[in-house]
Parts: sequence; structure tokens; C-alpha cells
Amino acid sequence: MGNKTNPRYANGSLRTKNRRRLRAEERPCWICQLFGRNSHIDYSLPPGHPMSFEVDELIPVSRYWLGGYRTPEQCANDYRNLASTHRCCNQWRGNKTVDEVKAIARGMSPKKPDSDPLPQPWGL
Repeated sequence: MGNKTNPRYANGSLRTKNRRRLRAEERPCWICQLFGRNSHIDYSLPPGHPMSFEVDELIPVSRYWLGGYRTPEQCANDYRNLASTHRCCNQWRGNKTVDEVKAIARGMSPKKPDSDPLPQPWGL
């Protein structure tokens, strides 16, 4: 494995600023909202707790070109591309696009729209 750095932390001060701003806004979890679940995030929970706050990139960093970004770093640090999620929701999402998550929330496979409904994530 090469010496790759995480693009989320290439500009640590900007990432910290964006994180603090999202935390101050106390936004709900956008993924839970799509699934019709309780989207409240308890911002007092410690990092690592499954229901704790995490910063999520709406255009996944690994697919940065989908949003017209030139670099993964731009994608990771553009405030307009950031949203609040629970840690477990962010981990479940991985690098799915917003459209793929919406399709799953509707019970459809994002790759095969006419397929059988998919199970929803972890039944919160």
C-alpha cells in the first residue's frame, strides 16, 4: 500500500472549522430522515459511539469527480458537500451516492430499479 494521506485531513484547519459549524447547527441525520426514522443526533455522545455525530460527504470523496471536483481534497472540504450523520449511518452508507441511498430508502436496488425491495439498514 502506498503512502496516501486521507484527503479529509489535507487541510485540517478547514475540516475542523466545518466540523464545528455542523456541530453548532445541530443538524439531524440526513440518512435517517430518508428512511423515516428518528433523525436526532445526540451531539454529546463521544466519538466512536454508533449514534454519535459524524461529518458525511454527500458526494463521496472516493467518487469526487461526480460532483465536478478536481481533487478529493476539494470534495472533502467543501462545506456545501457536507452533512451530519450518525456514525452507524455513515458507515452503512460507505461510498454510495445520495441517489443510491434514496433508492434503497424507497426499497429499490440502486443498480436494478425493477428488482425486489432491499432490506433497510440495521432497523434503528
